[in-house]
Amino acid sequence: MIIEIERLTPEPLHVEHMYSIGALLFKHEDAALEKPVAASFVLTHNEKDLYVKGTLQTAIRYQCSRCLKEFSSPLDTSFDLLYLPQAGWKKDEEIELKDEDLEVGYYDGVSLDVDLMVLEQIELAMPMKFICHVGCKGLCPSCGANLNEGSCPCKNESKDSRLAVLQDYRNKMNK
Repeated sequence: MIIEIERLTPEPLHVEHMYSIGALLFKHEDAALEKPVAASFVLTHNEKDLYVKGTLQTAIRYQCSRCLKEFSSPLDTSFDLLYLPQAGWKKDEEIELKDEDLEVGYYDGVSLDVDLMVLEQIELAMPMKFICHVGCKGLCPSCGANLNEGSCPCKNESKDSRLAVLQDYRNKMNK
C-alpha cells in the first residue's frame, strides 16, 4: 500500500488494513507469519513531515534456537514514528545516519510505502533469539537428542579446556 503525500488532506488519515499471510514480503529463515497482520494507524502531517502512530497484531511461528522445535507466539506491538523527506534519495541508495537520525525514518518525499513500514515494525518487535520457553534445555551437543524430552544416553564429560582452571579452583574450594 502506497500513500501519496500530495493527496493528503489536512485532517489525519485513519488506516485499518488486514494483510493476508502472503501479502507481505516477510522473509525470515527461522520464522513465518502464522496469522494475517492487522495494521491500524493514524497518519498526520506537517507539510511533508509525517507522524504515524498505530498498532500491529499477528502471530508468528518460530523455530526455537535451542531445541529446533516450532512454536507460535502472538505479536502485538504499537509504534509512534516520524518520517522526514530525504531529498534526492533513491530506494537502493545507502544513507549514512548520525545518532540523532536513528529515531527518525526517511522516505523519498513523494510517497510512503506502508508495507515496508509494517514489515519494519514486525522485525523490530520480534525477539532476537527465538526460544520456545525460558527453561528450554536445547539439544545434546553429542547426540542431538532434545533434552526437554528427557536425558540422553551420552555421558557429557567433554570439558571445555578453557574452563579447566575454574573447575580446578571450584574443586579446591569444595575440599
